[in-house]
Amino acid sequence: MVENLEIDEPEISDVSLRFLRQRWYRQIWGNWGCTGLGNSRFLLLLLGVGCQCATLWITLPLWSVRAEPPNLPTFSVPDVDFVWPLFLSLVLTIALPRPGMTLHWVLLIIAAVFDQYRLQPQFFAIAVLMSACVWPSWQYFARWFLVSTWLWAGLHKLLSADWYGHASYLLVQRAGFPEPEHIYIPVAVTVAFVEIAVGLAGCFRPRWAAIACIPLHLGIVLTLSPLMLDWNASVIPWNLAMAAIASWVMWTTVTVIPQGRWQWATAMAWLLCPLGFFVGWLDHGFSGVLYSDSLPRGQITSIDGPRKIRGWGDLKVPFPNERRTLRMFFERAGVPGDFLHIADPRLLLDDQYFVLDEKHNAVEITADEFNEGSVGIRSGPKFGMGLDELRSIFALRQAGVRMLSEAQGLPIYAVEFSADNFDSRLLIALRGLPNLRQVQLSGTSVTDDDMRHIGALRMLTGVGLDQTAITDAGLGSLKSLRYLVHVECEGTQITKGGLKGVLKDPR
Repeated sequence: MVENLEIDEPEISDVSLRFLRQRWYRQIWGNWGCTGLGNSRFLLLLLGVGCQCATLWITLPLWSVRAEPPNLPTFSVPDVDFVWPLFLSLVLTIALPRPGMTLHWVLLIIAAVFDQYRLQPQFFAIAVLMSACVWPSWQYFARWFLVSTWLWAGLHKLLSADWYGHASYLLVQRAGFPEPEHIYIPVAVTVAFVEIAVGLAGCFRPRWAAIACIPLHLGIVLTLSPLMLDWNASVIPWNLAMAAIASWVMWTTVTVIPQGRWQWATAMAWLLCPLGFFVGWLDHGFSGVLYSDSLPRGQITSIDGPRKIRGWGDLKVPFPNERRTLRMFFERAGVPGDFLHIADPRLLLDDQYFVLDEKHNAVEITADEFNEGSVGIRSGPKFGMGLDELRSIFALRQAGVRMLSEAQGLPIYAVEFSADNFDSRLLIALRGLPNLRQVQLSGTSVTDDDMRHIGALRMLTGVGLDQTAITDAGLGSLKSLRYLVHVECEGTQITKGGLKGVLKDPR
């Protein structure tokens, strides 16, 4: 018979306890902390955290509770201060990268839900680059994000009439280059093709892209710095992060051609999703629309006159110009009876017109209702004023065409051509001036065929055609104008019968 024996467990010495504790710490720190990243990844992560902190600091009022400009929440939520939570999540990211980075993403997304003003690409782009340092699986995701950003930044510029006009001209002019009118087109073309070239290199020769992106983004930093433009400081840290972390992502890319369905799906999603911008499905900030200026814009007409919807100010960021956010701002900042015009330069989308009802809902109306004010509230303005297109103003100004407005900041109501500056191609630009009421063409080489462009100016009340070759046939293009009451036609072949067919009763 064997008796039960009590076996004494060996005592664990203090040395053994310290060993086990250190081993546990190393395991936890290796899984969640910096030792699991390696020196290169951790140093790049520190750079990314520093860049994100700098970006948040520059735009501090954007993340705080504020009264003006109003928040644009996705749905009804209380105002919340996200400043310290975001900074603390970045501190946590240094100590414990994986949970810290997860928390930072959650806070960024929630903050954007609470205020769509925060849908700015720099915050999320830096977060993607930081994530590539923290999670190896994100490196592939970041590679195609970078390719999409470079490629579409160039493509949008090539497809944008605004980039070849006022956008590139103003950048060159503000940068202090002499005679900007002679170099802005070559600069516009060069910038677009360089961005496309870097994007293509990222697809087929990642290490070429790794080298090329460094001077590209450092050049952007220099251009935006106080040495040149002194403008849009909130994207300078982003470009610094792109010069370093994006270069590392491309240099360490292992497989050039996507392998497997997941990789192909990721690559195709990043390359094709920006197409959604052209039909309003994807915001421009996440479609690579960078400085091309081909964006929807809004103007509110109130009893005090028109005012454009703009950003900047203390927030240090532009307004997130989307049809959705422009309408949301109108509903929060407008007064019942106010009108809103959303001018959209995208070929597949038309302009939109709204009036604000008594419940602060934006009600969509037609262009005629907007111009006539037939659906306005009695306490509001009599009619809406359309937003003048910058591309039209730039084209006419460059040609030396005289433009008149009642005061600075008010829409252009009259345009005067001369024999020296008239070009029939400029008449197309008049369509971008929706409040135009008078056009002077006397003594120019305007033809009957050109008059179809004048016939598209729905608010026109008078046109000067003295000493031109216009006949009744050309004048017939103005029959649809509802407010035309005066035509100057001395020295032309226009007859009284032709005038009678187009002039309206001024009553």
